Amino acid sequence: MNHGFKNKTHHLDVRCVRRGRPTTSPLTPPSTHVIPPPPTPLQLRAFSLINFADLAMLAIRSSEEESAEMEEMDTSEPNWCWFYLAECGVWHMFEIDPSAACSVTSAQIEQCYNRNQRGVMEFYTAKYTYRLDFSVMRQINVTTGKQRPIKRSLHSATGFRFICDNLALPVPCHWERINTDEPFQLIQLGRDTYEFKEVARLYERTMDHPIKSIQRIQNLDLWEFFCRKKTQLRKVKRTLDIEERMLFHGTGHSNIQAICTFNFDWRLTGSHGDVYGKGSYFARDAKYSSKFCHTTGKHNTTLQRHGLAPPIFASEPPYKTMFLARVLVGEYTVGHPMYCRPPSKDASFTNFFDSCVDDMANPKIYVIFDSNQIYPEYLVEFY
Repeated sequence: MNHGFKNKTHHLDVRCVRRGRPTTSPLTPPSTHVIPPPPTPLQLRAFSLINFADLAMLAIRSSEEESAEMEEMDTSEPNWCWFYLAECGVWHMFEIDPSAACSVTSAQIEQCYNRNQRGVMEFYTAKYTYRLDFSVMRQINVTTGKQRPIKRSLHSATGFRFICDNLALPVPCHWERINTDEPFQLIQLGRDTYEFKEVARLYERTMDHPIKSIQRIQNLDLWEFFCRKKTQLRKVKRTLDIEERMLFHGTGHSNIQAICTFNFDWRLTGSHGDVYGKGSYFARDAKYSSKFCHTTGKHNTTLQRHGLAPPIFASEPPYKTMFLARVLVGEYTVGHPMYCRPPSKDASFTNFFDSCVDDMANPKIYVIFDSNQIYPEYLVEFY
């Protein structure tokens, strides 16, 4: 990675591809348009709609001003802007981001869109190649395959306000209403929902035990910590894409409330050794994590007496619980029992790996040393 790019001219190859007849590959365009990067770098901004009541207050003027505005009708072209949906739930405008060596702008995207509204546009950062598909309104990371929604919207200086600079980050759009009187909420997912099916798909890749239930964990504090950590890693590493994985963690019922409230803490839950370092352990496969799950019947009477286990009825069979967590694994290396944090990549005190694994070629176990890199997203109960 070139850390000195700020002092150099960064040439970004942005291609606008027009769709022709169907071909075997959408990356084979009949024609290619190269757009040079704009000369002035701008900072990444995020916007969100403000309350309509506030807009009404801003619109109150004297009758003389209103008459003058009627006479001077604005006939300029509408200012269309392009946005992508970030993990924090905010629509971010496409603009130059020097920290990620990316110089594609909303205006450049609009130019390509006007040439062919069902076409494809490609742009590059220091690390990845991206494709914008206007026909489905998706941004696709060609390198990793990750996709995110994009949208075209009118930009109004009075209709939007800064969000990411505020103290709080917005909640994900699929969350239920947040109860701020409680540290977290458990939301039962319906079996016919897309969310349930996606979690079940990950679980059933290696497990054939029937699922009892899947619950979404809504903890606004932990979500904000996670988003801010991701933002920090993006700045430090100068890339928009920090590797993120959905990983499993098996535990006993006595730890569930503490994890949902305070996140994972290896000092409290790490009782299965420290082969790859002193951190919180996560697995790619649910089958591996299931080895560390405890059934509700085991020691349940004692745990219930102390309020650490749910009541079990005679007609209900025992079940186990595991977490499916969203984890920022970032750049990783093979772990070691003596590690209390990821090692340095170059013997410096500023350039560290983000996590440790069991095998670089085919990692199945991940060790996370900073809990802010983890968001416990789902509870999976199974028989």
